Formats: sequence, C-alpha cells, structure tokens
Amino acid sequence: MPPSSFDRAGSCGPRLLPGALLLRRDARTLQVGTSPGVLIRDRPGMARLLRLLDGSLSLERLRAVVARSVPEFTDDLGATLDRLIVSGAVIAPEPALLSPTVAVRHDRSTSAFAGLLLDGFGPPGADPDLEILVSGGEPARSAFEDLVTAGVVHLPVVLDERRVRIGPLVAPGDTPCLGCLDAHLIAADPAWAALLPQFERVRLLPQALPLWLLHRAAAEVMRQVDCLRHGQRPPAVGHVLSVGTDPSEVEVRAVPFAAACVCRLLAA
Repeated sequence: MPPSSFDRAGSCGPRLLPGALLLRRDARTLQVGTSPGVLIRDRPGMARLLRLLDGSLSLERLRAVVARSVPEFTDDLGATLDRLIVSGAVIAPEPALLSPTVAVRHDRSTSAFAGLLLDGFGPPGADPDLEILVSGGEPARSAFEDLVTAGVVHLPVVLDERRVRIGPLVAPGDTPCLGCLDAHLIAADPAWAALLPQFERVRLLPQALPLWLLHRAAAEVMRQVDCLRHGQRPPAVGHVLSVGTDPSEVEVRAVPFAAACVCRLLAA
C-alpha cells in the first residue's frame, strides 16, 4: 500500500479545519464547518475520529489511540485522512515552524504603538533574533549604524505625521540597510544629506495617527515576523512599506544596495 501524505509528514498531527464546528447533518451525514461546510458520509467511529483531530497526535500516536478508544472504526486511517484533507475538512500536518525572538525598542512618543507589538510578540529573550526599533519621526542614524556594525538583524519602524514606514528589514551584510535608503534619497534629493544630521537630536514628537492605522501597521510588522517563522522572505527585505491613511493599499518602495554604503563594504 503506498504511504499516505500523513505517513510522509513529520511528527505534527492532522487537525480539523480551524474554527469549523463538527455537526451532524442527518443520520448518515456529518458536516464540518458552515461556510458552506464540508459534508462527510458517516461511518462507524467517524465522528469520534474527527473529534481526536486537534493537531496534537502524530499519525503513529493517532493509530494507537483509535485502535484503543475507537475500535468500531475499521477503515484505513491514512487513506481516510487523505480523503478528508482533499475535501478540506482536515488540515495536513505542517512542518515545524521557526520561533524567532523579537525585541521592541521605542521612544516615549511611540509607546502606544509599541504596546501593540509587545502584545503580539511577548517579552523578548536574552538574545533576540530580531530587533524592531520604533521612533516618532525619523530616527537617529547612528543607532542603526551601530546595529549594522554589530551584525544585529533589525527593522526600523517610523511613525511620522501621516504614515507608518516599515523597513527595510536588515540582515547586515546580506540585505540593504537604512543607509542604502538614505543614499538613494540623497541621489533623488541632495538636500536630504543636510537633514540627516538633524535626526540625531533628541526630541519627543506628539503622535496624531488614528488608532486604526496603528493597528493596521502593527499587523504589517507582525506579518514580517510571521514570514520568518515560515522560512519565507519578508516583504520588508530590500523594501520600505508605507502604511498611510488610504486603507486600500500599502505603498512599497524598493531599496537596492548602495555601492558606497557601509553595509556593502562590510559584505565585501
């Protein structure tokens, strides 16, 4: 008998479609979910089997539990699970996710926004994998230069007068940094070079961005970390995302390496 997809999966277990109720439609039919729902022909032990599918049991352990506790279920378990996943009633085991630890640093003017991130990420570990630096207005560049030199993976988040700017997400030596962004801004507007030293001044800017925008921007920051968890490339790598008052879209700007930037020199 060929192995089922569950035999080929890791130790994670199959689970019923998250958020879906397990219902009885009639004497011969079960239903998973209501949008619009997946119909399953009832068989001896089927309902009890479905109630076991919470993701905590690998196929091997599930076989043992079914044999012990649901003896009336006599169908092939692997084939049954494969049919259930094809129907959409059951979610296949996922590979183990990475769990990057995140530290959030912020100034006093952005404490409310930082609180949204901390609620999502929780307290950081002793040696975080990613540092998120939140500032009200353009941040002092010296802090980011130190992070690049130290090889710290980091993500700048800037709350200005009309938007939240996210990125670029920087893996020093491997991806473009905030200095690369500044170099391209100077190329487009040479006066930007005169503004950069002024960002070093300590100030406390009042924030007036609406709460819905802060929540939307916090969700965008969390999406970057979720990509890391799944082993994917976050959208903020090599890009700046701007979340503004237009709720229909997030503005994306590419940030290529700048030839003379210190991060490129470090890579070399």
